[in-house]
Amino acid sequence: MHHKPVPTARRRQRAGVPVEVCESGEGRALLLGTDTVQSLMNVGHPAELVLSYTRAMMGGLLFYRQPKRILHIGLGGGSLLRFCYEHLPESVHTVVELHAEVVAAARQWFELPEEGERLTIHVMDGVAFMAQCEQQFDLILVDAFDGVEIVADTVREPFLHDCRQALSAEGVLSLNFWRKDPFFERRFQTVTRLFEGWAFQLPATTHGNVAILAMRPPIPSVLRLDRLATEANTLTAQCNIEFDAFVSRLKAENPHTAQRLLPRQ
Repeated sequence: MHHKPVPTARRRQRAGVPVEVCESGEGRALLLGTDTVQSLMNVGHPAELVLSYTRAMMGGLLFYRQPKRILHIGLGGGSLLRFCYEHLPESVHTVVELHAEVVAAARQWFELPEEGERLTIHVMDGVAFMAQCEQQFDLILVDAFDGVEIVADTVREPFLHDCRQALSAEGVLSLNFWRKDPFFERRFQTVTRLFEGWAFQLPATTHGNVAILAMRPPIPSVLRLDRLATEANTLTAQCNIEFDAFVSRLKAENPHTAQRLLPRQ
């Protein structure tokens, strides 16, 4: 997509992070100092997940369809927050974003919901937040890129361990990874080890992004393929996302039998 700056927007920089908002047709994009689109919103339908990697990150709903407590590490333009806010009306959200400038841009240009009973925003480092977190969440969404690459501390063992500790008993951790990252396999193996094999790859359809979906053992019957297919039909109708295709991709990318997904050994 070709992007042009929003005429009334300004390129701003704070703490070394330039923020630019661009528009093309119905798309409004957030960029952080590079040509890489960090977030993209359909202005006419703000809750739509335009980028395929954001849709893949919501694949955790196949395992936990109605999460009530959702944590977002990294805000960007707020695509995942807007989607959850509309399609999961009983959900309560905690957002952790390092840069105040990103939060300000999301408020001004990307229809960020107002803080209140359903939304709390912390402007701080996500790794530090997790290290002191005493809450538990049904869904943790980690989308931490700095405009160039994944934030390294969010794919290291201490942070991932803290995420596991903050999950509710049947909660799901969803991480945005990039398959072209030279450290992809090593980082995925770290997740797999910390979650005792219960980590699954769900690739997006573009740009090499992969959602890593991880859960704490013991795992109940949520990994039965017939159950996942049923959940996919319900969620596709509810959310207008290709959850049926997610089930096929999970089977293609992860160990399984005819009946269920399997943990990695």
